[in-house]
Amino acid sequence: MVAGSFCIGQRLAIQGQIHRVFRDLGNGLLSLEDLSTGRFIERTIPDLLTAWKAGELIIGEGTTGSDESSLKLAIDRVHDDAFRQSYPEEQQERARARLAYVERLEKHPRTSSVMTPLIHDIWADPVRWAKGFKFAKAPHFTTVVHWIDAYHAAGRDIRALVDRHHDKGNSEERLDPIVRTMVDDLIDTRYLTEERPTLKSIHKDLKGMTAQRNTTRLPTERLKAPSYGHLKRRIADLAPYDVCRARYGQRVAEIKFRASGRGVLALMPLARACMDHTRMDVFVVDENSGLPLGRPWLTVVIDEHSRYVLGYYLSFEEPSGVSMVRALRHALAPKDPSPDVKNEWDAWGVMDTLACDNGLEFHGRMLEMGAGRYGITIQFCPRRKPWFKGKIERHFGTVSTGLLVDVKGKTFSNVFLKGDYEPAKHAVMTLATMRRIVHMWIVDVYHQDVHRTLRTTPAAAWRDGMVQVDRYLPPSSIAMDAAFSASTTRRLTHKGIEFDLLLYNSKELGAVRELYGNEIEVEIRTSDEDIGSIVVVSPDGKTVIKVPALEIEYATGLTRWQHKVCKRFQRAALEDDAREISLLDARNRIRALIEQDMQLAKSRKTRNKQQRFLEQGVASEAPETEPTATAATRDSTATATPHVLLPEPTVLSVPPTLPAPVDTVATNDDADDIPQFSSRKIAQGGAP
Repeated sequence: MVAGSFCIGQRLAIQGQIHRVFRDLGNGLLSLEDLSTGRFIERTIPDLLTAWKAGELIIGEGTTGSDESSLKLAIDRVHDDAFRQSYPEEQQERARARLAYVERLEKHPRTSSVMTPLIHDIWADPVRWAKGFKFAKAPHFTTVVHWIDAYHAAGRDIRALVDRHHDKGNSEERLDPIVRTMVDDLIDTRYLTEERPTLKSIHKDLKGMTAQRNTTRLPTERLKAPSYGHLKRRIADLAPYDVCRARYGQRVAEIKFRASGRGVLALMPLARACMDHTRMDVFVVDENSGLPLGRPWLTVVIDEHSRYVLGYYLSFEEPSGVSMVRALRHALAPKDPSPDVKNEWDAWGVMDTLACDNGLEFHGRMLEMGAGRYGITIQFCPRRKPWFKGKIERHFGTVSTGLLVDVKGKTFSNVFLKGDYEPAKHAVMTLATMRRIVHMWIVDVYHQDVHRTLRTTPAAAWRDGMVQVDRYLPPSSIAMDAAFSASTTRRLTHKGIEFDLLLYNSKELGAVRELYGNEIEVEIRTSDEDIGSIVVVSPDGKTVIKVPALEIEYATGLTRWQHKVCKRFQRAALEDDAREISLLDARNRIRALIEQDMQLAKSRKTRNKQQRFLEQGVASEAPETEPTATAATRDSTATATPHVLLPEPTVLSVPPTLPAPVDTVATNDDADDIPQFSSRKIAQGGAP
């Protein structure tokens, strides 16, 4: 697995300098050795995590942490005889009384003159029956002989002496074979159908069919219609599972007759996590107009061992690759501190197994490549069987009953519970406020409340379990972003690379062309959540470069779905007035039309889609507590210094405090000389 931890011997690259974890000083304080100078420095783990998020810290691939010791599951085995011998207490006492006669007389001659006096002596013994069952009168010697024969024939099993009242009586069918055939046909063709007719209507049809048959028979040969009780007993003899499957369907039968167990056992934190989406049962409103926008989607990643929430994403983005990647990256990375919460949210690290359903977003290349790169095993649950990931399904129920119990604008599960309440009319909460509330509820309420199954809080279970676990991080935060991206090939020319009607180019790509050719095929990695840049893999297979879009003002922060809307709008405009418009103009015009139309829109579904387009695609990792950078600042920064995507297993990062070189690339730092993609014309004294 390409990841690392803060264990002794682990190599770290801090602002380009290689260090080694020399000693753990306790209380989260580590002693680091600078391998180039031999100096020792002390850093706390929170400081290292902050540097990791800022891209200043890179964790090497060579870890010396000890392997996790495997634990064997203890399986309790129960013999089948224990269940078969669990008879009522009265029958057990009677069987023990018979066994007393059998053990006393089984070796004596089986004659009346010998056994009858002994039977009376046993029956009259007050000590023998002082604490047990005693027959009202002494049994006959032939009865005792029958007990002895049955006991020996069963291999001296006491179950042969238990009363068998169910074997008594007439067991032969008294109905005419023709009537039995009619009963079976009606049950198969009428009762065991999805229309689910009542038993009373089936009995009426049976009586009518019997009367119709009797019209052609002699009075002495007439058939007798079975009673309602007989028909009910015949249906009761059928397997309940088969009846339920025939009348209600396979899925309902599987849910009703499933056997609930402990499920998959996760022995320690981060051993198994699960991820799923749910639509929250609450309406949110627009911040400016106050109009209800609809119900947002919540994507959650939860640890199955401790029920600790690892990460989430909340927006109007429907379940897709964007919401999946943002929630998973939030789960892997350390959490930013927030003034809204009082407790620590210590959730970060790579999980061993990730369980999810069969949604299309989970079967994409993006999750497959990112998970495989960090050694995460993806486990898909069977189709339409949510109980295979029941822990996160139960967590969604806790969100509905715990977080949304008294929120204005809450929806209900059915129209009877809803009554006259109108969620859209009473909605008062914005999406930004909803994100802050979800963050506060997870950290300060859900994590601190005692879990019924765990018998402790999720925070305590996580904290106690992490003592025995070594956590691993991706080599860098930038490398983590690169991992969850789709890979394809494009042609690199002097114009750069064209992908999805956008051009991407930079000085680093010019240096690549000087080294490998004027027009070459290169591998690129793209992300659906931000089309402002792509990642280009050099032909050497070791170096990757993050290349911005030429239309940086349009593409930065734009999702793939929003880009498709802009292209669709552009095509429509070209057909209507035959005017050439740029994608930037298309985006601005769409925003103006939406903001104007939101004042008049009546359809909640329409406003929901509008709000999804207006969102800037910012992941809801934590409530926004600090003012974000303006668009102008962001665009100028992106244009001045192209971002460089650092690959695995090792990357090169430039500290933000130092002047950033223009031609920074990511490469493998195992080599002594780090290659730099700079223009060969400048190196040879040509014009810059």
